[in-house]
Amino acid sequence: MSSLQMRDEGPVRVLSLSRPPGNTLDLATLADLRTSALAAAEDASVRALVLESGLPRYFSSGLDLDEQASLPEGRRREPFEALIAAYRALRALPKPTIAAMSGSALLGGWILAMACDWRLLAQGAKISLAEIRAALTPTTALVARLRELAGDPRTVKEMVLRGTPQNSAQALAASLVDAVLPEDEVRAAALILARRLAKSPPRAYAAVKLALSSGADDDTRWARSLEEFAESFESEEGREGLSALRAKRRPHWP
Repeated sequence: MSSLQMRDEGPVRVLSLSRPPGNTLDLATLADLRTSALAAAEDASVRALVLESGLPRYFSSGLDLDEQASLPEGRRREPFEALIAAYRALRALPKPTIAAMSGSALLGGWILAMACDWRLLAQGAKISLAEIRAALTPTTALVARLRELAGDPRTVKEMVLRGTPQNSAQALAASLVDAVLPEDEVRAAALILARRLAKSPPRAYAAVKLALSSGADDDTRWARSLEEFAESFESEEGREGLSALRAKRRPHWP
């Protein structure tokens, strides 16, 4: 069974991540997510999309590091490339998109949430873009997206330079999420919001969304960002950082 479940609630397409225990993002899930986002973009009956978690505690804890480590040496950058492909498909979807974060959104999980137009977060949950703790870069393009969303530049520095997670109250104060709700209310609230947004004039919404994200999906910019990641990932620091993260130990920098 796929780790990405799909259902339609009237004009709203709901994509639900369900890969216990932490909704880690493997290649198959990311490919399904990209395909589903592209399909929703082409389906006239779909007027809004919700990305949610079917599990407690986590929206997503990020990439599946065990799968990444099991890949042949020359393919270990593929999970990040697949994450970016899914992110870009969500970001470019010309319809309202909502991330229903009924649990924490960490690393790749938060990257997917940043692709959406609206973000709802559970009380007590956290968000993070802490690649620096593994000696990796979240890339210029993703840092730019974080800066675009954040109302406080200090929050961006804390997240990307120190790897500091933000709790729900901090995320709301920094404008990184649109609302904070009790965990058991997030998914229902996202669906209510999606149904309201589904009534938007579709051509106008698509045009305004494109204007807001003008230049964000430039192929050259993303190619450069993927190379940035590859350079950090393939460095001695990056190898040690990922090894320490998987082993849950303190890294030893060269």
